[in-house]
Amino acid sequence: MTKNKYVPIDLPRNLDGLIENLSEEVKEAIARITAERLAEGRWVAPETIDFDPNDTEFIAYWLHKTRAPLRKAMAGSGIEERLAPWKGTRFDLAPRGFEAKTEYHLSAAGDLMFAKHLEESKDHLYGAVEDLIFGADLAFANLESTLTSGEVKEMAVAEKGDTPYINITPGQYEALVKHKGSKFDIVQLANNHILDCGEEGISTTIDQLARDQIAFVGAYVSEADSRSVTSVQVGDLKIGWVAHTWSVNFKPAPEHKSWICDVTPFHIEQEPDTSRIEEQIRQARAEGCDLVILALHWGLEHEFYPHPDQLAWARRFAEAGADAIIGHHPHVIQFTEIYRPERNPGQAVPILYSLGNLTPAYCAPATVLSLVANLRIAKGRVNGDTKTLITGLELTPVAFMGEKQSNCEFAAIVPLEQLNRCPLDADTRAFVNELAEIADFVLGESWRDPGK
Repeated sequence: MTKNKYVPIDLPRNLDGLIENLSEEVKEAIARITAERLAEGRWVAPETIDFDPNDTEFIAYWLHKTRAPLRKAMAGSGIEERLAPWKGTRFDLAPRGFEAKTEYHLSAAGDLMFAKHLEESKDHLYGAVEDLIFGADLAFANLESTLTSGEVKEMAVAEKGDTPYINITPGQYEALVKHKGSKFDIVQLANNHILDCGEEGISTTIDQLARDQIAFVGAYVSEADSRSVTSVQVGDLKIGWVAHTWSVNFKPAPEHKSWICDVTPFHIEQEPDTSRIEEQIRQARAEGCDLVILALHWGLEHEFYPHPDQLAWARRFAEAGADAIIGHHPHVIQFTEIYRPERNPGQAVPILYSLGNLTPAYCAPATVLSLVANLRIAKGRVNGDTKTLITGLELTPVAFMGEKQSNCEFAAIVPLEQLNRCPLDADTRAFVNELAEIADFVLGESWRDPGK
């Protein structure tokens, strides 16, 4: 009998439990609407349904997507064909004739959220991916869960109109951002859960990050700070960071502190004002940043293709001067694009629409699978000019799993290629096969043999 080292984490496979506290009338309406839409042949491709937790149809649509993430792009968008050329895991992005003088690596991961077994998994969680993430010269992720000095609330919906709370204990925080003396160098705080614990949650989180000497982007301690550019020095390079979220789940900003978090209402307004993002990119350039990374908490949840509007927005930001765009929020991985801006056709701008969850709140295969992106950054010369460019991209699919040792179970993030080679029992093999099939769908099969 096969002895497993890795097993699916012992979490629910869907988020149906989130609505347990809703009235029977609302739950029955959700079930009825879902059955009707599926009988009509709908909800197999994205539909324009406004984000509104007070709307029963929206709740039903959202829950359906958590059970069956959508594999089609919006009808008539042509996105499948537009993104098909970028199905892969390794991209050489250096222009012809480029001679690198110095070279660095940046790792980028998706959402860091509370998850099962985190507290007991400190210095264990990243064991199988420590080089992949912390071996880079700069490591980035989205910190989706805030610390708080108050009660750590459960991820639950008490009544219709609520959105789930996501916050973490100090022990969970330690496991998420640190590993055996290494740590993330910069985290994004501009996400839709940053105000789940109000201003106190932001302050507590920022104070702890400051003590740990971890930079953060997208949230601010003062109005003056909100007018400055976040930058990180890597060797002889100054890298500027800009980060925005599509929403803070409609939670009000503290009085007279609308500047506390950068929000651009993607997916809420049809034509959101993106001028602050573009101005921040230009400001980073003006302040001498060699490279500008734009990190966006955007996209529609549980959909494998980005929304058509995102392609237009991403191109706008690349033309404004963003050298890479790193996305998260959909809780599943999405397709990648390499864009060559008109302002500089020799440059390649990676657009990572969604890296998925690095640590998920539940255990559906699509949500435990995420991507770790490694970007190669080089300073060198081409055509007689000195330039700093992103010259390579490698995407590694990883999975959040349980790891059994003696009578204990830990959480572990494992490269999918490694997991796929492990001896597994029939149930775990079926689970891993689902992960592999999703990776094939989004990335193609090159992940199966990283040496090629």
